Amino acid sequence: MTPDYTDIVARFTDETTAETLASFISSLGIPCDVVDIWDAVRAEGFAIRVERTRIQELRQALDLKPIATRLNAPAAYVLAGRLAGEKVPCYVGGLHIPGPFGDFDVPIRETTESGLGTNQCMVAVPAKFTRAALRIISAPAITDEELTKLALADGAKPETPP
Repeated sequence: MTPDYTDIVARFTDETTAETLASFISSLGIPCDVVDIWDAVRAEGFAIRVERTRIQELRQALDLKPIATRLNAPAAYVLAGRLAGEKVPCYVGGLHIPGPFGDFDVPIRETTESGLGTNQCMVAVPAKFTRAALRIISAPAITDEELTKLALADGAKPETPP
C-alpha cells in the first residue's frame, strides 16, 4: 500500500496560529501536521499539511466564512494571530503561489471575494466561530498608552523603597 501524499493547505507566520487551526482540523477527525518550513520567497514559517485524499472532506467540514477581506499579508497575519490568541481557528487565503514543479499548496478556501487581487488576503474562520471572530475584530484596538504599560510591565510586584 502506497502512502497518501500530503499537501500544504495553510501557511502562517507563527506556530500558535498554525497549531490553533491544526487542533480544530484534528478535532474534525482529519489528521494533519504542523511543519516548520523555510521558503526563500515567503515569510510564512509554519504550514499545515493534510493528506491529499482528505482535502475535499476538510473543505466541507471547515465551512470557512470570510470575516475580513482586502488585507495586505502583514495585516492578515496580525489578525490571524489575534484570533488564535482568543482560541479561534482561522485561515489566511489569497497568497497562494504555485510551485515550480506543480502546485504544492492547495487552498482550502478559494479567495474569489470581489476586490481580492494581487497580494490581497482574506481571513476566514469555520462557520461555528463566525460570531466570536466578528466580536473579536470589532473590539476597540488597544491604545498606545495601554500598549506601553503592557510592554513595561514585568509581572513583578513593585517594591517599596527602604
